[in-house]
Amino acid sequence: MTIPFLSLFKRSAKRFSFRGAIFFWFRNYKKFFFLGFLIVLSIGGWNWYQSLYRYHMSDDEKKQYIDSYFKETAFKETKFRETVENLQARADLHGEMLQLKRNIFEGKGLKPKK
Repeated sequence: MTIPFLSLFKRSAKRFSFRGAIFFWFRNYKKFFFLGFLIVLSIGGWNWYQSLYRYHMSDDEKKQYIDSYFKETAFKETKFRETVENLQARADLHGEMLQLKRNIFEGKGLKPKK
């Protein structure tokens, strides 16, 4: 039984070594990271350009977007007035002066520790 491409694997095994690959990585890892950074930056820039300047919406999509935007921003006056009244009641409650029923500095009503 013969294994296909066995001679190719044997020839490449003679030329390839794990130690050589590690040394190659340590000599060139900064270049690879910089190249990866440039690739990611260029893809991000292209995507940004496409989303800003090359977008297109059909008339149906535009109408659907306008309808959903209007539904989300419709003003609910009764709920708004109730909220304002609740806030005003809270402000009035906080504005009242509270009477202290017990003076904590006199020490009356305190039980000594045993």
